Amino acid sequence: MEFQKAIQPLLQNEVFIFSSEHGKKVHRLTNKQKENNQITKAEDVKVRSNYNIWTGYHNIADVDLDSDETRELADDFLNSTGVEFGRSKHKGRSHRLYRILDLDKKKHTRNSYTFRDSETENTIIELRAHGHYTMCGGDYDDPKDTVIFNKAAKVTEITWDQLHKQIAMLGVASIMLRKVKNSSPHNEFYKYMAGALKQHKLTEDDAETIFDAVLANHKCTDCKRSERMGQLKHVYKTEDKEQTGLPTIVKKWKWLENEKDDFKKLLYVITGRHTLPKNSGKIIDAICYVMKQNKYWDFEDQELYEREPINVKYGKDFKSYTATKAFQSHPDRKVCKDFKYKPSKKPEKYIKVKRSLYINTYESNDLIPNPKADTDLFWAHVKHMIPHEVYRNHFLDWFAFPMQQPGIKIRHAIIFQSTEKQLGKGSLFDMQRNILGEHNTNKIDLGQALNRERGFLINKQTVLIDEAKASGRWSEKSMLVNTLKILISEYTAGTREMYKSYVEQDTCTNYWINTNFKDAFPLEPNDPRYMVYFSPAKRNARLLKEYHQERKYGNLAAGVFADLLDRDLSKFDPEGVAPDSPYKEEMVKLADRPLNDFVRENFEQGVHPFDRDFVTTVELLDYLVTVKRIKVTRENDIAEALRMIGGTRKRGCPVKGVGNNVNIWIIRNHEKYKSMTAKELGSMYRGFYIDSKAQ
Repeated sequence: MEFQKAIQPLLQNEVFIFSSEHGKKVHRLTNKQKENNQITKAEDVKVRSNYNIWTGYHNIADVDLDSDETRELADDFLNSTGVEFGRSKHKGRSHRLYRILDLDKKKHTRNSYTFRDSETENTIIELRAHGHYTMCGGDYDDPKDTVIFNKAAKVTEITWDQLHKQIAMLGVASIMLRKVKNSSPHNEFYKYMAGALKQHKLTEDDAETIFDAVLANHKCTDCKRSERMGQLKHVYKTEDKEQTGLPTIVKKWKWLENEKDDFKKLLYVITGRHTLPKNSGKIIDAICYVMKQNKYWDFEDQELYEREPINVKYGKDFKSYTATKAFQSHPDRKVCKDFKYKPSKKPEKYIKVKRSLYINTYESNDLIPNPKADTDLFWAHVKHMIPHEVYRNHFLDWFAFPMQQPGIKIRHAIIFQSTEKQLGKGSLFDMQRNILGEHNTNKIDLGQALNRERGFLINKQTVLIDEAKASGRWSEKSMLVNTLKILISEYTAGTREMYKSYVEQDTCTNYWINTNFKDAFPLEPNDPRYMVYFSPAKRNARLLKEYHQERKYGNLAAGVFADLLDRDLSKFDPEGVAPDSPYKEEMVKLADRPLNDFVRENFEQGVHPFDRDFVTTVELLDYLVTVKRIKVTRENDIAEALRMIGGTRKRGCPVKGVGNNVNIWIIRNHEKYKSMTAKELGSMYRGFYIDSKAQ
């Protein structure tokens, strides 16, 4: 049907039509000129003119189908209407007129949707609602390409939201139809598309409508409707954590950033999110509301804030809205119950537990492994500190495991002991801290470990309890062992924040204990939770200095990271028991001696006879047996107790009135007496001994 025959029905539908120069699109016509050129009756139509619809008058809107796919799928989504026309090369199917019942001429003007996957034909569909024109009669630049009408009857009435949603669904289906042709395998394409629709909050009914239309027009022999619709239903029934969606599509089929943005824009229209305040998408990525805290979590600052600080910080992004109001009005806003710490290779921002959402406080470290870096210093340092190969290999497996398998708990701890000062025990932990990140590790002392709140002991990948020893009192030693017993072996731990109630929290923390004392813990003989190692190493200042320099300022950490990621851990069982060792047996034996407790406690308190720098086993034996009534049968037991507190022995000291071959133990200020002869020490000790007898 030509324009001359369609003009009367158009005028009956109160469509505003104006004439323009023949063979050309409208250029620079003022509104006054358009009004002067208005066609009000069929007799005004001339052969050598072009004719145009001016949208918005009497709420008439035009849907322009600008792509092959939208014209092909239009009947599946758009309401049937009485006016349908377009270029002859498009068979008159590129334009449809509707009357929008609730047209708001201030808000509803023109909406254009693109899919920028090529240099041409980017626009796929356009809604011209008010103040725009559409050519409906005459010729284009190509005289062979004229306007023809398929329908010229009564225009269908519809609301703005209804038509807008139909257009958006048509756009999504058109993009799917275009992309499926070059996206194999098709079963994965439809599966991931189902995930993308669910991911962006489309209802299952809307998703089914889109799938039905695409499958009907795709006409692929391998894509049976029942199978593909089954895929869709399965995806919608599956938990969110198992979903794959638009990110997978973008990555697998190498979508451009423009394509992704254009597709998301249409998905937002379907769910009504396009009407949200500008930048509201930015705010829902920046913050999250935490119910238990009644505050907002700021991901950039890693802090909890009240409403006002959030509105001040992000206020520049909004005009008539506050940041928190924009957040609350967004359907994709995240409202979380509380926080959880869940390390993983690909950490999730949010964690869903049953029906509750939590913020994941774990952040992976930004250290990049460097397999080309020289790591000889690290391996030399480890070998120096742990010369026994069996224990060294187990330690390295334990050390590397949280790097390869973050979030999986190792159910036994490492106790590393050395009497030597500044050997470098802490520097090994510092290397793990460099690799895992300071925010994923913690170094604490005994007092913090015994804190009833236990906040220091959880929500980390590794915790080092440094210089772990109780004050000498058996109760404190037992308390520490009992505290760690639960934390090491269990996957949940009770915590009590200040002024708050006791709660159970998940924990995947691994524990590492450094101590100078062989009797640091009263372990049970068959306790499977600890691997104990007593290092015989002596301080190597040169090696330690070079190691520290490369760890802090070189590529050593990145190189060690690469080495340990490649380490074979197939035989390491995180659920298994700690390997037995003679060192654990010795710790069990030594920690079970009341004598050691007595010596340690009195030494730390500085009471007689530990209130000075020297002491002898003979003197102590007499004092313990006769004064304190502590049963001691061997001087060697006293000697061992003195070693526990860091005492060093000077043999063969002559002490007048005592003997010519006295062993004097230096228990304080070792450097001060290091260069003194046995005779000089014996002379100094005589005064202490006389005083001791007087007491």
